[in-house]
Amino acid sequence: MSALHAIYRKFRFPFKFINAAIRYPAAQARVRRYSVMSIEETIDLLLREPTLSLARYGDGELEMTRYKNIGFQPFDPKLSARLKAVLQQGSSANPNCLICLPDAFRTTRNMRSGSALFWFFHKSFYFKYYESLLNKQYRYGNTSVTRPYHDYKGKQLSGRIFDKFKQLYRNRRVLIVEGSGTRLGLGNDLLDGASEVKRITTLNRNAFSVYDALFDTVLAHAVNFDLVLISLGPTATVLAHDLSQHGIRCIDSGHVDIEYEWMLASATHKIKVEGKNVNEAGVLLGEQTCVADVTYQQQILQHVDETTAHTEPKPDLSADAVIVPQPHSSSTQHHAA
Repeated sequence: MSALHAIYRKFRFPFKFINAAIRYPAAQARVRRYSVMSIEETIDLLLREPTLSLARYGDGELEMTRYKNIGFQPFDPKLSARLKAVLQQGSSANPNCLICLPDAFRTTRNMRSGSALFWFFHKSFYFKYYESLLNKQYRYGNTSVTRPYHDYKGKQLSGRIFDKFKQLYRNRRVLIVEGSGTRLGLGNDLLDGASEVKRITTLNRNAFSVYDALFDTVLAHAVNFDLVLISLGPTATVLAHDLSQHGIRCIDSGHVDIEYEWMLASATHKIKVEGKNVNEAGVLLGEQTCVADVTYQQQILQHVDETTAHTEPKPDLSADAVIVPQPHSSSTQHHAA
């Protein structure tokens, strides 16, 4: 059986490539119907609009609208339903949260060959399954705003983007919501300009399983902060959207810290970063891994897991729930074309 599997793997790629090449022209024509900002346009908009939140859809979030598991988040039908609902609503239900799509939907010309090939296959085989959730009248932000380094041939843009991210944090009170092994900003200067940094930690794996408790915990603490950074994979996409409807500015920050570490190291491939989760390099730390950094430990306000999750009734955050946005003064209506 193993010999047959080896033969299958050896000859699968040419057939897969030919199949994708046949499908690609029609898929790409459909992709081009949708407008996606550039990476720099997205970060500049965040700097101009002081209440604008960000919810990002990468390949994992998009494929999870159907079936996909990813390394730290198994498929959950409730999470899938929420991801569909947020994407489908766009700005109509929440104009203060910018929904982002992959940079590859705009162009792959500046991407490294491996990344461009990945998106060639993705668009060819998967785009048709979630296209019905998209809006041709909406101008989407760029998901790669938090991933401006590894996937790209030229590295000049990444330095500018990270400098602009630092402007978002400068002189602001920042609350980080992350898996216990993420440790965003630890060991580098990404958050040095913030006036205060605190953290709420949760599960490294399957954070959506404690979503209600996590939502309540962040909602209770966020009133004391100017900005919430969320690094929790697909859970972050939904959480940023939901919290923004309560007047909380949230940035779904994804891999921004790891990308920054890779840029500092001039990495040419996805490398491990000591003491941090790097799912794409096969590193996912245990929940109880000790961090001998006293300052970091003092930053943790609360840890949310199965044992601390609340048991009382929660607000209905199902896909069919209607959440009334809080009033804002931000003029973000221009995201829709």
